[in-house]
Amino acid sequence: MHAPGPGAPPPESAAIELYYDDFAPHYVPGWRSLEHYGPLVADFLLRTVTPECRVLDVGCGPGQLTRDLPPDVSVTGIDLSPQMLARAEEGRPGGHYERHDFHDPLPGGWERFDVVVAVGCLEFCRDLPATLRHLADACVPGARLLVGVVEDRTAQAPGHTRRAFSDEGLPGVDMHCYDEAAQRAAVEAAGLSAASYRFLPAWRHDEYSLVVRYGWWELRKDAPGR
Repeated sequence: MHAPGPGAPPPESAAIELYYDDFAPHYVPGWRSLEHYGPLVADFLLRTVTPECRVLDVGCGPGQLTRDLPPDVSVTGIDLSPQMLARAEEGRPGGHYERHDFHDPLPGGWERFDVVVAVGCLEFCRDLPATLRHLADACVPGARLLVGVVEDRTAQAPGHTRRAFSDEGLPGVDMHCYDEAAQRAAVEAAGLSAASYRFLPAWRHDEYSLVVRYGWWELRKDAPGR
């Protein structure tokens, strides 16, 4: 697996890793009862994945969103949790699964990607412009990206806001929310074009009796000079 960079990870990253390591054996059956976005991801992949293309699954967890893509498709998954990555590899032995924090640039030696899915993970994104820029830099011109960003329309302040993710499971770790204007600015700063934006329910947070909603973006990396 890809080794972490020098120095200790931020405290919130270490806490997230431990939380999802413990959650890994129960993730898929438990999550199916909570999430709303599985069919939307499946539709996007059906429209964008072509034979022998390269797919990046960001915050892949146990790999359930991309596990069943055709065997000639190259799937790379990144996640903070080694236990999640191990289960992703079990589910798709031909995949490439690496421990990596999406706040950091992807390794320069990797091939560039044709399709990117970043859904169910950007809840923990502390810097959306930088993260989208890293993903764009990892793509070929013309690549297609599906990105889900937590958007809290009840927030009292514009831009980037935070709320507790889980006082019970992840005390002290925030869920990062961005309003539509902040999301759009991050997309444009990354050099990406928006094919569509929607505001949709993403998953149900039982601890707070809350339906978390995403700004749901289909994006494209334009060719240079366009």
